[in-house]
Amino acid sequence: MKKIKSPYYALVWVGIWTAALIWFLTSGMFTFSENVGLVVVWLVLVGVTVCLLVQYYRKQPRGALQAKPATPTTPALNAPCPCGSGKKFKRCCGAAAHGA
Repeated sequence: MKKIKSPYYALVWVGIWTAALIWFLTSGMFTFSENVGLVVVWLVLVGVTVCLLVQYYRKQPRGALQAKPATPTTPALNAPCPCGSGKKFKRCCGAAAHGA
């Protein structure tokens, strides 16, 4: 079975467990002690899920969670040259790069 690595998948399960717990508690088919047991099981499931999410985010590299800096790109040929000469890039610094 393929393991799904998305943290959002775990949050979906927490929602399903919570909905089931609410349904069981409001149905009235269990005694007070059984309801306490259901809440304890729900707490264990949510606690394990939180621990797995913490481990998932600790494994992620720090740079993956932060925005990556923009990589410098060469300007378009008809754009002003970044050296400040006032010429077009294709006539100034771009001429050497394009062999013109």
